Amino acid sequence: MKKKEQEKHGAFFAVIVVLILAAAYLMLCAGVNPERIMPNTTVNGVSLDNMSLDEAVAALEADTAARHAEAELTITAGEKSYTLALGELLSDIDCANLADQAIYGSNGPFLARGLFRLWNALIGLHITNFPTVTDPNALHQKIKASGLPDLDTTIQTTYQKKNDQLIFTMGTAGASTDEAALMKEILSALDEGDYDTPVACPMTPGSVKPVDIDTVYRKLHTEAADATLDPKNGYQIVKSVTGVDFDKAAAKKILEEAKEGSTAVIDLICTEPAITTSDMEKNLCKDLLATHTTKVGGSANRIANIRLAAAKCNGTVLLSGEEFSFNDTVGEQTAETGFRKANAIQGKNIIQAYGGGICQVSTTLFIPALYAGLDIPERWCHNYVSSYAEPGMDAAVAWGGLDFRIVNNKKYPIALQVTYANSRLTVSIWGTKTEESSVKVETKVLNSSSDTLEVRTTRKISSAGDGNVVIQRFDSSYLNPSMRQD
Repeated sequence: MKKKEQEKHGAFFAVIVVLILAAAYLMLCAGVNPERIMPNTTVNGVSLDNMSLDEAVAALEADTAARHAEAELTITAGEKSYTLALGELLSDIDCANLADQAIYGSNGPFLARGLFRLWNALIGLHITNFPTVTDPNALHQKIKASGLPDLDTTIQTTYQKKNDQLIFTMGTAGASTDEAALMKEILSALDEGDYDTPVACPMTPGSVKPVDIDTVYRKLHTEAADATLDPKNGYQIVKSVTGVDFDKAAAKKILEEAKEGSTAVIDLICTEPAITTSDMEKNLCKDLLATHTTKVGGSANRIANIRLAAAKCNGTVLLSGEEFSFNDTVGEQTAETGFRKANAIQGKNIIQAYGGGICQVSTTLFIPALYAGLDIPERWCHNYVSSYAEPGMDAAVAWGGLDFRIVNNKKYPIALQVTYANSRLTVSIWGTKTEESSVKVETKVLNSSSDTLEVRTTRKISSAGDGNVVIQRFDSSYLNPSMRQD
């Protein structure tokens, strides 16, 4: 009996406690102001304690505007720092929605308000929804404009030519900006609303590119070239070139064994040209190699033809190895080209032809060409002995048939000076003497009669340096040797 009474008292007490607690909880719920946000409530770090919904929205909008204005991140990379102003890129946030979330514990279900009140008192309600960047391309453009993507501490290998050496400064591996990782770090900082802590720029390890020795060789390798003249630019001097070469296999080995940051030296093989620019400037056509003068007679037309042909040949410059062709230089003789009719030989006959008499110009060229030691690949004699040259010393020309050609076999250019004055035609050949040599020209009659004359002209060029002797012969055959023809 006593036990049952105790159980009744215990149950009654429990009911009383429950009722008291229920009453207390109801009083706790009733004490919540549904128009005000509970204490210890923050959104994005902004305290909204006891604010109305409108006040909370205004406070959040002001905070968001301030974040847009102040959103600058400092990016550090080694000892350098970069500032990114991101305010214009930040997205807007729904301040009204955030305020609704903050006040929900106050104006939500009545019976839940007590629990929210207890939660806020013990832990608090802290909501974060910071403005962030939603356009990756816009963020990329900001980063690009800052110069961060250009950050690369890797130093590639360089080289320079110094005197007779090729000096390589070997590169060193560093690092470059990892833009994708940097964007993640920036977005993470924005998500946390942290604009003050500098963001360390993530870096990607770099590497030094191996030297392409073939490319270096192609850029550097140069064949030696003598100074010369440019016919297309008024025969101005073209500068000489020093030849440059190196052993590619040896160079490749040296570079492969060189350490980062070290200096590697490759010896160059330099070949000086036979004729330097200075040589050309000092020696160009300074020496008279040979000269010859013939007396000009005959008709006015003949003299006019000689003067015209001489003018066409005068000033001709032959570079080393170049050939002079009388026919190519003087051109076809016609009335249209300025030539006149005068005596000319055709077979055994004397005729009137345009350009008659110009063989005296080719002859007056032939004689100094002999004594200057020039190569003479083509020369013809007349059918009759000339009045202005000894047998074997003439040079006949005819358009489309007979030509007179000489080749500059000298190291330096030569110039032909062909002038007419006071019934005298003079040809002077100017050049550069590079070695001592002697030239002997002899004519020998091989056969002579009243009808024909055969003569051999022999030139001997003796070099003082090596004693070498070069002999060239020209045979001539004339009709009626007693007759002299202009």
